Amino acid sequence: MSARDLARRTPATRDRYLDLLRVFALAAVVVGHWLMVVLTPTADGGTRIGNALAALPALQPLTWVFQVMPLFFFVGGFAHAGALRRNLGYGEFVRARAARLLAPTAVFVLVWLAAAAVIELCGADGGLLRTATGLIGQPLWFVGVYLGVVALAPPMWRVHKRFGVAAPVVLAFGVVAVDALRFGAGLERLGLVNLALVWTAVHQLGYLY
Repeated sequence: MSARDLARRTPATRDRYLDLLRVFALAAVVVGHWLMVVLTPTADGGTRIGNALAALPALQPLTWVFQVMPLFFFVGGFAHAGALRRNLGYGEFVRARAARLLAPTAVFVLVWLAAAAVIELCGADGGLLRTATGLIGQPLWFVGVYLGVVALAPPMWRVHKRFGVAAPVVLAFGVVAVDALRFGAGLERLGLVNLALVWTAVHQLGYLY
């Protein structure tokens, strides 16, 4: 099927700009994480896995310039708004969205675990393999946070309909307040609250699109 055929079959109501953002964000995450991995041979013939950002601290500010994770939550907010306008029940909405996210994630995890098992059975360095497995699993933090935002989407949709742009503004002030307490009072664990506040705020912006 050609690109022209796909374009012809795409409903006129679909926002292709947001589709482009989604594709760009996915590609950036995959390519970015692979480029950050640094493999260094060791004196004993092994391999050490490192991080390019740790080896080259000057590159660390670029992570702010090329930050694409908010795009997922912004586009998700827009997509969820469309679903919630159809008055789906809470359980139906969460199940449908969770299935879309967890099905490909499960395939990825199972394929990698199977590949890792085969590699280890073939005599690969177990320590290196365990490290590689951990690195590959690191980006999956996003899945848990996104599922949390999905669970909050229906009540936050009602908040959006009542308060509009005020909702993400209040959440943004909450982020600032949490960080002020975190750094001012040394309450490091309090920073975890911002996982909910930051990503929910970005998700709310998708409702406004």
